[in-house]
Amino acid sequence: MRKKVIPAMLVALMPILGYAQSNVDIDFDDNGVVDFRDFLAFVRAYGSNQARYDLHRDGMVDFKDYLIFVDVYGRQDTSVVEPVAEQVDEREALAQVGFFALSTPNSHPNDLAIDPRGYVWFTDMGANAIGRLDPRTGAFQSISLSTPGARPHSIVLGNRGRVWFSEIVANRIGRLDTFSDEVQTFTIPTPGSRPTSLRFDAHGMLWFIESHADQIGRLDPATERIDEFSISEQDVDLSGLQIDEDGQIWFVDRARDQLGRLNPANGRVTIFSLPDSSLELGQMGLDSDGRVWFTDANLRRLGMFDPANEQTRFFLLPEKMRSPSVLHVDLNDRVWIGDRLLKWLVSFDFQDPKFTVYELSDEGIMTENLRVDRTGVVWFVDSAGNRIGRIETPNF
Repeated sequence: MRKKVIPAMLVALMPILGYAQSNVDIDFDDNGVVDFRDFLAFVRAYGSNQARYDLHRDGMVDFKDYLIFVDVYGRQDTSVVEPVAEQVDEREALAQVGFFALSTPNSHPNDLAIDPRGYVWFTDMGANAIGRLDPRTGAFQSISLSTPGARPHSIVLGNRGRVWFSEIVANRIGRLDTFSDEVQTFTIPTPGSRPTSLRFDAHGMLWFIESHADQIGRLDPATERIDEFSISEQDVDLSGLQIDEDGQIWFVDRARDQLGRLNPANGRVTIFSLPDSSLELGQMGLDSDGRVWFTDANLRRLGMFDPANEQTRFFLLPEKMRSPSVLHVDLNDRVWIGDRLLKWLVSFDFQDPKFTVYELSDEGIMTENLRVDRTGVVWFVDSAGNRIGRIETPNF
């Protein structure tokens, strides 16, 4: 009985399979490669009337379209050529490391920013406060937050002497007036969004990641209005928000190890799939030419994505950099990379490609973020050591 049913099914499906022999485009994410991401996109569209996935052109994404997809997919060359990491020169150099210990136990500093006067501002998650360090005297100031357990996370400097920060548990954006120590908060419309990664654009708008809502938020300080932009893909893991000179909003999706770009003018999101199946993306930064730099902890690489030609290059990090995670691009376009367990610090010069490796004397450093001030001093938070660190490196 089964032998009769199968030929009958094949005869019934011949017109469909015949249709599939035509030039059908199933590269749904337009990254030049037909891969598993395209299959997932098709699965998400199944049962809808989305024309992009209606391969049979009958107004519905259904089993006929699935058969066409399978047939075309089977005839595609889906092998992906993994990019080769470039090896560049490297050299070692000495660095002077100093620390400023926080007086409050278990403060767990997380993020930091350096203002024009040289003060270091940081989020004091464990102490539920915003901290300020004066490097000239070593004195700390702590501004406590009114809501217990608000958990200040990310921090950025605004104009008129204001410091902005996110409260991931209280689900708010905070603003600190550094002259009066007055704190004002703005509640995010989506409950439980856990805001992170604060950045200002050229128009004074504050952008941030809503890490548990799969959204990007925008706060207008003038009107105090918050707008939210949904990322169309489901089950994303957003982080690392950056803004380029054209005002485009860049982010990392660690769930799929890909980059994304939001156009604020129309809310359109463009996803850039990276040409590698084994990435473990860490932090991301932009240089003055709009190139996107990121760390890959899995294969110990520094990655660079150029939006101008949508090409990706990888540079093999020095062997001592075992698990690159934190990254910062300074004002001179030098890329700074560190392990989360910071024993070595690495800088990369793209114009004259080479790595400089700095050995740090303390092995017990655990850092979440690092920044480089205008004088070239590297600052970082040491969450495990409950302190703020400073690294002075020679200029080459």
